[in-house]
Amino acid sequence: MNTFLTSLIRLGKVLVLFILAYFFVGIFFVQNTTQLIIGFFVAIFITLPTIYVFYFKEKLPKLTKIWKIYRIFYVIFIVLYILGFAVGVWHVNEVKKSQNTIDFINSKKITLDDVMGKNLPPVPGQKLNDSTIAGIDANNNYIRDDVELAIFQKYPNSAKIRAAELQYAQALQLELTQVDSSETLVAVMKKKDSAYFCIGGSQKLSLNDLNKAEEEIVAIALNTNEREKRHADVFNKYMTGYSSPTGDDCDINISN
Repeated sequence: MNTFLTSLIRLGKVLVLFILAYFFVGIFFVQNTTQLIIGFFVAIFITLPTIYVFYFKEKLPKLTKIWKIYRIFYVIFIVLYILGFAVGVWHVNEVKKSQNTIDFINSKKITLDDVMGKNLPPVPGQKLNDSTIAGIDANNNYIRDDVELAIFQKYPNSAKIRAAELQYAQALQLELTQVDSSETLVAVMKKKDSAYFCIGGSQKLSLNDLNKAEEEIVAIALNTNEREKRHADVFNKYMTGYSSPTGDDCDINISN
């Protein structure tokens, strides 16, 4: 039993030494100054003291007094490093999650079938539709069904106007359902800006009329207190500066 424990302890020491060596070598492959500073800090204040405790404590008794003083800081440094590592992992996961959401937002486009009404949904029940912020989207095009049907009802004879307003309605729905960070809000705002200018281009509107057209869609989309509150909360919590997109404004070429 004693032999087994001794072997296990030796194996543990070898494993710890390997891990410490791995982190030390990693210092020389970091990508920025901050990582380099952290790497040297870990090497000097955690790695080297750990090597001393595991391998040289009994061989260098003169350092015992220094160790008794330093070991309190040693524990603190290890705890801080573990906490920092955990926060770093969390941050990386959040960045990845945010990027996945941004990719999802950017992937949503109005299709010609949407514009021509080939996938029109049935009229949703108002009570059920207004019971949640997302509402009902039976045809899964990220336009709430009552908003989609309202646009078709108002513009039955103009595919150009429908294309632009459906695009804006989709951006609004993505804002209400997908935004959970400043980065995702910026992605949605860029889609809204493109849709806004698409509306103006589709109808050759003055700025005043363009704003009125935008307000009409917003009024339909934010038809409950919960949706208005969600819209306001998103801006209050996540709004930040960004550059409006340049280039094509419409998902579909309205000249066709």
